[in-house]
Amino acid sequence: MIRSSMHFAMLLAALVAAWQPSKALAQDEDVQLWHILNVTGDIADGTRLTVDASQRWREDARGGDQQSFRATIEQTVAKGVRIGGGAAVFDAGGNTELRPHQQVTLVKGRFEFRTRFEERFFDGADRVELRLRQRIQYNQPLGNGWRGSVGGEWLGLLQSRNAGEGASTEQWRAQTGVAYKINNQLEVGANYWLAEFPRGDQPNRTSHIAQTVLTYKF
Repeated sequence: MIRSSMHFAMLLAALVAAWQPSKALAQDEDVQLWHILNVTGDIADGTRLTVDASQRWREDARGGDQQSFRATIEQTVAKGVRIGGGAAVFDAGGNTELRPHQQVTLVKGRFEFRTRFEERFFDGADRVELRLRQRIQYNQPLGNGWRGSVGGEWLGLLQSRNAGEGASTEQWRAQTGVAYKINNQLEVGANYWLAEFPRGDQPNRTSHIAQTVLTYKF
């Protein structure tokens, strides 16, 4: 079973690598491949630390390849309720974004609801960008160590980095994925995201994002 899950992740990576962003279907549509590493665990009673890093292959029109590193600390304050925050750094071709965030996560059965508020600092921007993210996700055990998930997320700009631009919807995301628990500490997974970027009177810009994920729990 472990070997089959690893083969699945490798096959997904190979298929997307063969369908690189430079071969996108159209100017308003692109394909991306992300590799993600998560490390998470409790550092105190009811306190969880999560560190994640990613390598994101993107075409030049989407800002080029990007690397990210983020840390988040969450505290359980009631049954099914966590609050927390952290910060991240994103780099693409020497252009850097610093992104502190605060969030609240509610878990009800197999549903998870997350509200995240981000302050985004870009090189050369007119001002800090403020973004609100609302995500819902459903997790479904599939048996024999397998788990499936499906969800969606809205990302809205409360304040653009560009002076003179007002609030707007930045993007919508639809997400689905599978994960396999190798043991109590290690999990591998593969996800697909469909991201839609509204552009007013113009057609939406669409990104197809394939992800391979490795999670270590300490």
